[in-house]
Amino acid sequence: MTDDQPQFDLITLGETMLRLMPPHGLRLGQSTTLDMQFGGAEANVAANLARLGRRVSWWSRLPDNPLGRQLAASLRGQGVDTSHILWADNERLGLYFVEQGEPPRGVQVWYDRAHSAASRMQPEHVAAAWLESARWLHLTGITPALSDSCRATVEDVMRRARAQRLRISFDVNYRALLWSAEAAAAVLSPLCAAADIAFVALRDAHNLFDARGDRAEVARQLQDRWGGIVVVTDGDQGAAAYDGSAAHDVEALPAVVTDRMGAGDAFASGVIDRLLDDAPLAEALRFGAALAALKLTIPGDVACVTREEVRRVLDRSASSLRR
Repeated sequence: MTDDQPQFDLITLGETMLRLMPPHGLRLGQSTTLDMQFGGAEANVAANLARLGRRVSWWSRLPDNPLGRQLAASLRGQGVDTSHILWADNERLGLYFVEQGEPPRGVQVWYDRAHSAASRMQPEHVAAAWLESARWLHLTGITPALSDSCRATVEDVMRRARAQRLRISFDVNYRALLWSAEAAAAVLSPLCAAADIAFVALRDAHNLFDARGDRAEVARQLQDRWGGIVVVTDGDQGAAAYDGSAAHDVEALPAVVTDRMGAGDAFASGVIDRLLDDAPLAEALRFGAALAALKLTIPGDVACVTREEVRRVLDRSASSLRR
């Protein structure tokens, strides 16, 4: 790395929580043990990209206690820089509880995150030197839902990043347990318009932004509003993207599902990874689909895979299409 190169390929900020989960299929009231992991959309993207060899830094406010320290250590173990974390005394880490069941029950989530250390972040907490250390900023719509100060922080950081000409990705990542669709749309639409690339699930495009049609049509409608690149994800059906001139579509790759948590973050990570190298958008979508498919087979929130494994999945997929 030369003196004029940014220290980090990507930086990101947000809340990461302690995830507590009974063994697969059991209800919270049945189990006497809970698996403990850490999860958060932005931290997932940071860890995924670090595992692919990218230089990544994650920022947040964390409680200066054993749980906060263990969270930071777990991210460092994934290869993520945590040196800019703001440590807070006498505060708490957010929790969430997850039950994983087979259909028709499916996955259920309960949050216990009110008044967490992360929810008290302020714009002035984010150092200018940290923003200046990167070439890409990734944000999600979860953070502005946590508090007024979190919303102000995201808006301020995005404004400063644009002034410094960082590339910006924004994942809507709507959480109905945190705020209403109407409130979310009013805040998130301007943030999507300020980003270079916006990710949104098809269901959220329908419910929040009143975009109608299939994923390809919705990508075109939202790109007309926001500009940049809009990627519309459609779960296990695939994703579509539109950049104002060309439309692209990718089907999801088949996978035996072990854990759905973090699959959307893995897809976004794969797309960002290829765009960091200015790869064609179609290639970025395929890489994201392969990373998401691998993540579905892995317990936890992070796609614990190598770049070579993703490439092998892509090669097998290409071979099957040629037959």
